[in-house]
Amino acid sequence: MAECVVSTPTTDEQRVMRRHRARHTKSRNGCNNCKSRHVKCDELQPACGTCASRGEPCSYPRPRAPVKKLRRSRIPLPGDERPGDDDGSPVPGSLASSDGCPQFSAIKLGVANTTFPASLGDQPHEQGSLAMDDLKLLQYYHLHTASGMSLHPRRVMVWQRIIPELAVKNRYLMHLVLALAGIHMITNQAKSGSTGVSEESDTVDLATVEEHHQSGLEGFREEVSCISSTNAGNVLAGSLLLVGYAFASLKVQKLNSITDGPEEIQWAARNSSTFEILRLSWLYLNRGISSVIFDKWNVLKASRLRQMVVFPHSEEFWNDFEFDAPSSRISRCSSRLLKFAEGAGQAVADMKVSLDALDSPKDDLSNRSDTPNSQPSPSMTSDWLLDAHLEALGTLDRSYSRIIAVLQCAATDDPVDAEIQMDFEEAAVLSWPVLLPSPFLLSLQESEHNFLHGHSLVLLAHFYLINTLVDSWFLRGSFEREVLKLNALVGTLNDSSLSRFMIWPTEVVAMSPNLPSRNSIIGDVVS
Repeated sequence: MAECVVSTPTTDEQRVMRRHRARHTKSRNGCNNCKSRHVKCDELQPACGTCASRGEPCSYPRPRAPVKKLRRSRIPLPGDERPGDDDGSPVPGSLASSDGCPQFSAIKLGVANTTFPASLGDQPHEQGSLAMDDLKLLQYYHLHTASGMSLHPRRVMVWQRIIPELAVKNRYLMHLVLALAGIHMITNQAKSGSTGVSEESDTVDLATVEEHHQSGLEGFREEVSCISSTNAGNVLAGSLLLVGYAFASLKVQKLNSITDGPEEIQWAARNSSTFEILRLSWLYLNRGISSVIFDKWNVLKASRLRQMVVFPHSEEFWNDFEFDAPSSRISRCSSRLLKFAEGAGQAVADMKVSLDALDSPKDDLSNRSDTPNSQPSPSMTSDWLLDAHLEALGTLDRSYSRIIAVLQCAATDDPVDAEIQMDFEEAAVLSWPVLLPSPFLLSLQESEHNFLHGHSLVLLAHFYLINTLVDSWFLRGSFEREVLKLNALVGTLNDSSLSRFMIWPTEVVAMSPNLPSRNSIIGDVVS
């Protein structure tokens, strides 16, 4: 009787079969603009359809030389043992819903089905080689990025030691660490590129940084969906890394395609939502951190990350302070801080008068805009929205008062900038996003461009002014541009009363040493 022989595939045949399956992945050959916007690119050259329709220059990443991919020899990271790793099957890229923590739902993933690469970088390596870009980013994080995230020595230690230790044990955190270092390197190199020669070996491509950010973001979303007392510290660390990246990315034009130019703002106002123009995802992410801290407060306040959640001089500390007269210390501050201190109270008072006038039944909100085509919007005339604006204005008043109190309580009669900056950090002046009422945030996304919508933009610009006073590398120059963008957006409403509210914040921004000129906006990556 003839025997039935079943041939077993050889190792080489299995490897070929596995390679054949691996080719069914998303294309990474789209143009740089489409990648930045996280939209599908038709990959037409010399200009894709999206760039051609928008009238923008279209460029593609430099093609990488084909390198035969051999089995990589690397030290496995803890956390690599994911379901499906043992049999060579890909890790599912679709993440669980973050409905359990809705504040994170505004974070949009640009890649829907991305699998974690075999090594942290995406560069092909021969056996025994190293991912040099990843090592370069890790070195940059330890030498430059971590030490600039805080002025408080104990918080600096968290960034320098504790977060990297967590990242070694959690792959997505390592991606976020490298992404933060990368965006720092890019913004720093772009800033110095105009004054000196930049060596290519000292930089990393923006595409590499974005890949780390996307991979880390996927892992973060997965972690948030099953948050518990065990992983609350990891979620907090991931949130902090993501917020730092979001702040710094506001300076990169390729990640922030709409600038503050009046003509471009007018075009965007007609064709895009306010949410897209202003890139408010960072604000919702910041509020998400607050949710994590609140839900897991008992765990986090006793954890190794407690320095990141405990601020002894936050809002409650200043509630009972009374100042009979302006302190002489304020007059010795920088001219920009002096300009802020002199105008803050009047700015809040003027906006309060404007909102109080809306309580009059004779005042029709839809007619407060001089825009010819403005139509009444029932949702914008409701009492709850007006109450939300008044509540947001109260938050602004308290935030401004806290800043002025910091200036008046300076430890010396002639305070230096470093002393004031450390006091700003201890006073948690950047905590205002978590204090905003949700209806106010909804009003920022209203499609009806009437008076209350314009007033919400004015209020947001005054909140952004707070961020311009904080001198950290990830904030330096970011929100100055956003204030100018809001000023241009308010200008499209053709309402003189709203435009008057923007005079003072733009004057303060104009005094900032970090204000980028129109020709120095970061566009191309120095590489």
